[in-house]
Amino acid sequence: MLLIDKIAYENRLIELSPGLKSILYLVLLMICFLTPPIIQGSISLIVGITTIYVTRVKVRRYFKWLLVPAPFLVISILTILFSISPRSGGFIFEISLFNHFLGITRASLTTGTRLFFRSFSCLICTYFFILTVPFNQILLVMKRAHFPTLLIELTMLMYRFIFIFADEFLIIKRAQDMRFGYRGLKNSYQSLGALIKILFFQTFDRFNKMILSLEMKFFDGDFPL
Repeated sequence: MLLIDKIAYENRLIELSPGLKSILYLVLLMICFLTPPIIQGSISLIVGITTIYVTRVKVRRYFKWLLVPAPFLVISILTILFSISPRSGGFIFEISLFNHFLGITRASLTTGTRLFFRSFSCLICTYFFILTVPFNQILLVMKRAHFPTLLIELTMLMYRFIFIFADEFLIIKRAQDMRFGYRGLKNSYQSLGALIKILFFQTFDRFNKMILSLEMKFFDGDFPL
């Protein structure tokens, strides 16, 4: 079981209706999309503190999880903040670069600030949802909301393959560590390449075994939900 699943099954709101938590999540997302940064920041603070309390997650671990999507958010904001122009002027901050000027305008700063608060608040709300609603309850909510059966089955299979991928990765990584595969830069690169190669083939092997087991159980193409 993944740590996120363990937390979702043991949180303080496990007895609360998953449908109600799903509605709350959607409402929070709408508020985060439609409100100014000051309200988005307040929501981030309140929901973040609530998540830590409800899930009993350590603050340090919670912030580490928030840093996972940080590179994507930073890259998106930087591409919006900085503009290139052949003329100087209109920038509140600029640097000369190959007869052009790279800088930040007031409009781009406003847009970047709004994007940051909107994205971060939505991320905080999403963490609250996935850490308080177990995956089987998410599937139940999708079924009650009349999502297409194919979409629900694809979601379930993707979730299953997260476990397969993580399990194979840990097995291979542990074996490499026992053989000091990551001692030194050269060995690290070689071990990383071998890990990716073996992981690719092992994942497909596990997939084929799963298909074989389903066929042995007379799988007709529909998963019971």
